[in-house]
Amino acid sequence: MTDITHIIYAGGTFGSHGTPLSPLPADVFLPTLKQTLAERLPNIATDILPNTLIKDSSTLTPADFVSLYGTILKAYDAGARRFVLITGTDSLSFLSAFLANAFNGSDISLVITGSMQALFIADNPSHIINNDSDAWVNLRDAIIATTEHKGVAVQFYHKLMDAKDTQKINSQDHDAFIGVPLSVKNTNQTECFDIKGALDNLPILANNTQHTQITAIYCLPNDVANLEHQLSQLSEHTRAVILIGFGAGNVPSSDKLITQLQRLQAKQISVICTTMCTFGGTSADYAAGAWQYQHGVRSSSLGIAGIYGQTLWQTLQPNS
Repeated sequence: MTDITHIIYAGGTFGSHGTPLSPLPADVFLPTLKQTLAERLPNIATDILPNTLIKDSSTLTPADFVSLYGTILKAYDAGARRFVLITGTDSLSFLSAFLANAFNGSDISLVITGSMQALFIADNPSHIINNDSDAWVNLRDAIIATTEHKGVAVQFYHKLMDAKDTQKINSQDHDAFIGVPLSVKNTNQTECFDIKGALDNLPILANNTQHTQITAIYCLPNDVANLEHQLSQLSEHTRAVILIGFGAGNVPSSDKLITQLQRLQAKQISVICTTMCTFGGTSADYAAGAWQYQHGVRSSSLGIAGIYGQTLWQTLQPNS
């Protein structure tokens, strides 16, 4: 099984059809996909990995993330090492970051991809491949990458990127994602992945999703009282807060806001600050941002999706 690339179809634009677009059922979409793979990539062994979780990626939840992780994990335990996960672009970066943290230290080759246009011509009932779409090229490149690269990556528009930190930056163009580029090469990665422990923990992770919520608060030019109120109204299931600050992570301050942060710290609710800027990350060079780090807030060089995926993985762990 180590020389077969296993395709997981989880929905999204890639396998959608009709007007408006919606994901095709697996029994309709996968036979044509399998035939296309055989015709266009005859020299690479591929197989379709059964998966019942097929939905628009904007509706994915932590439970769905764990479900997809479990599907891949069980196949990994059976000897599979190469995987391509096809999912929607809306939450692709979030799911990718989660899976990158989940399989950290393993010898897996997992590439997550999707498309901005559907594989089939949307209004043709015969399911004809749309050669103007980015779908086939993204899938082809993702499959090839699994034969040449170890680790978890995102493949999109001729770019292979580190799955721990990618970001969707365009809602229309084919070149929709940015991220740290990865070179396509085999690595002699030493496996230090406890597969038995991971399988044992899987039911715990699934159960923990029922009472785990990560909240993001986007800073806007409002009175600081608005931010104070948002932090005071968190759900009882909130395990972490992502503060999306101005500039290099600048956030308005007040005595009441400091009190709220100290309260969250006492309840062991993580608060992580990032920036709404696409590039540059956070910095403590400005007093407008540095003040919060004295009150339990952590800064992160990752983007919003990267922080979410990393934090979700960490908070779902037993005894976390």
